[in-house]
Order: sequence, then structure tokens, then C-alpha cells
Amino acid sequence: MRYGIVVTDRDPRRFADAARAAEEAGWDAVFSWESVAGLDAWVALTAAAVATERIRLGTMLTPLSRWRPWDLARVTTSLDLLSGGRVILPVGLGAVLEEWTAFEPDQGRRTRAELLDENLDVLFGLWSGEPFSYDGRHHTVKALDPGPLAAPPTVQRPRIPVWCVGLAGARKSMARAARCDGLLPNFRPPAGVAPETYDATVDEYAAIAREVLRLRAEAGFTSPYDLVGEAGYPIAERSRSVERAAQLADVGYTWFVDSYWDDLGAPDEAARTRARIDQGPPVA
Repeated sequence: MRYGIVVTDRDPRRFADAARAAEEAGWDAVFSWESVAGLDAWVALTAAAVATERIRLGTMLTPLSRWRPWDLARVTTSLDLLSGGRVILPVGLGAVLEEWTAFEPDQGRRTRAELLDENLDVLFGLWSGEPFSYDGRHHTVKALDPGPLAAPPTVQRPRIPVWCVGLAGARKSMARAARCDGLLPNFRPPAGVAPETYDATVDEYAAIAREVLRLRAEAGFTSPYDLVGEAGYPIAERSRSVERAAQLADVGYTWFVDSYWDDLGAPDEAARTRARIDQGPPVA
């Protein structure tokens, strides 16, 4: 089991300081988050790459359908080179929030899903460092001859690891996650329960893991694959994180990410995050 932590403060200097502290405290990865407005997650991650040597870097998560994939390929390849191959790219449709629709309309779930699939295709092709062309419904890419305009291959081979959201029981969503490099489980909560407040059971985590691994086997995928569990509990309830991480490890999960969002925007956000970091990974 490896351990990551979400740092909600995206100020580049403070994020770099938090990433350095997380590396020293034994965490394996530090994650920022993306939004339409405000500070940029990738600038914060770049600052963290310069300030650290070992810890892995990513978002939690990138709403991939909002990006032009060649722009994201350029950003992620640059950071992968700078960091010496430490980038992880978690992706999903992303939540349609008011701060998103204030700037651009929601294209609808179906179109966003189509864009997510095509963007994965283009990313995988561009990361290869080989001439690549693509003709999809939403994107067309003409192959560039090798030269200064062609992107180099990523440090990580065959590509930067992509963790993808998979919704339990949703065939297309799970098939998409299966062709990536890791699963970010998503569950339909019981009636009357808000998705953001639902804490799935370990049995549900085990079942969705079996589902995605079955799909990978049927598709003939044999490369290493991550199963990523998330949870966020108050700092005074660290024992819950320790227990949940151990339970997920017992059912085959390879990562546990401390995703606690309640401190976002708090006056003492940086201090609260540093306290969570300094506790170290939730290991018994």
C-alpha cells in the first residue's frame, strides 16, 4: 500500500512547502486539484517538483473532457521530464459546479463522456513520442514529422499513469477505467444520500475492484494496475483512516489517498493541512 494526500491550498509557494513536508513525513504522493478559475494546480505541482526529489505529483482530479488533449499532453510531459518521471494523472468527467458553468456551458454528460474517451486516445498517442494521427468525432490530429515541434516521449514508459473514475455497475464507465492504469472507484449512494457524503463500504470497494480486474482480463490487459481508495476524516479521527487503509489493503488496493476537503478556504487552511501531513501516512 502507498499513501497520498490532497493539499487543498494551491498557492505555489505554500504547496511546494507542503509537498516537501509530505516527502519528509513519508507520504508517497501529493495531489492538488483543478478548477476553472482561481490558482492553477499545474503551476503548484511544478513548484513542488522543483522542491522535492521522491514524492509523486498529481491532481485529484483532472476533468479531462474540459481540456484540449494536446495542451494537457504538453503540460504533463513537461512536468514528467522536470520531475524525473513522478507524475500521476487522475481523470474523470468532473462535477458540474457553478464555478464551472459561470464561464462555459455544460455540454451534457454524453458529450463529456465522448470527449473523455477521445482525449484519452489522444493523450496516449502523444505521450508515446512517436508520430501520431487521430480522426475522431471531436478531435482530429495530423501527425507531425519528428523535429522541434514534436513532443518527446514521457520519462515514464509506456506513458504517464492515468487513474480513471469508474462508476460501479456502469459498463462504459468501468470499461474506460479498465483501459487506464488505475481505478478511482465511484458508487451510486442509496436514495436520499448525497454522493459527496456517502462513505462506501469495504465490500463495495472489493466488488468494484473485482469488476475492473475482470474487465481488464477479458480485454487482455496485463500491465500493472492500481486500485485507489480515498477517504477523508477529521484529524482527530486518524484511527478511522488507519482502519480504512488497512481494510482496503486487505482487499487488494494499492493506494490510499487522504482526501479531506473541509479545510478548503479556511483561514488556517495551510496550518491544518500541515498538521495532517506531519501525522504521516495512516499506518497502524
